[in-house]
Amino acid sequence: MAQPTPELEQRFSDWQRGLTLTDKKSQSAAEVAARQADLIDAVKAGSASFAGYLGEALELDPGSLGAPPLPRKIDPSEFRDPPLQLESDLFDMWSSELHARAAAQPLLWTRWHLQWIREGQFGERLDEAFLGTLANGSEEKTTEAATRNLLRRLGGLPHVRGKVSVLNDCPLSRAWWRGRVALDAATQCEGAFDAPTAHRVLHSSNDAWARLVGDSVRRITVVNHSGLRAALIHQYRTASRDSAPVPAQELQTAVRLLARNGPALVFGALSWEELLDQAATALALARDMSNGTPPEAEEVAVAAAAEPSADPALKRWIRRLTT
Repeated sequence: MAQPTPELEQRFSDWQRGLTLTDKKSQSAAEVAARQADLIDAVKAGSASFAGYLGEALELDPGSLGAPPLPRKIDPSEFRDPPLQLESDLFDMWSSELHARAAAQPLLWTRWHLQWIREGQFGERLDEAFLGTLANGSEEKTTEAATRNLLRRLGGLPHVRGKVSVLNDCPLSRAWWRGRVALDAATQCEGAFDAPTAHRVLHSSNDAWARLVGDSVRRITVVNHSGLRAALIHQYRTASRDSAPVPAQELQTAVRLLARNGPALVFGALSWEELLDQAATALALARDMSNGTPPEAEEVAVAAAAEPSADPALKRWIRRLTT
């Protein structure tokens, strides 16, 4: 797969920045609004219009886009929130030719979307797929919000959302990454689950995906360990099966607890059973922190190992449990 040139990457970055109100020193709000209006008009005019606009804006040769085929045409509601079967089909079709380094590039996904749009794979109501709100496709109240939706869904908006944008914001790139993470987890879990099961867990809730994967990539890299992630998926699945799904805040707290223990524990040196224990203990402590129930003894050890740079709620619990 050919890598984009530095010139194209810079042009892509400049194009995105010129469409968002993030740098008010170098461009006026009126200039940005005018560019946004042109973009939105092109989207609403249909596939041919928007493909022409995008190809001209990025100076892309239509014959050099290199997008793989889609399993079928995708309607706007499916595009905004792909069902599990569609995600699985996409990953299966692309897994042999797409690798993680390339899949982490928003530019690649934007180029591929350009080809799919040119081919009419999303129909003619592109505004419903790319501009509207996630829930129902209704029109956004401002051109800024609609433009950001479009840029995120084309491939990600890294200068606003960071490197996690390609994992969370673009539905089709997210589909591939869920399949990839599920496959990786299934190879680490010593037979506790298979890849389709892991994919179902990661697809079951955007909160689960954002906390189990997004947080570790965005800012808590010490827990970005494939074995620990597999243990978290397993324990999250077990906890959600026994009761209601684990709330997003509890998942986030559990990941932060594990992050604060990571340097001391060295997750790569732990066995599968030890990783399971760490994940289960962190989830249990996070649950207790949310409802105020007394912790178990092993949870005290987890809190005691946590560094004091935690959020205020965690600090209070550490003081209570270690004094």
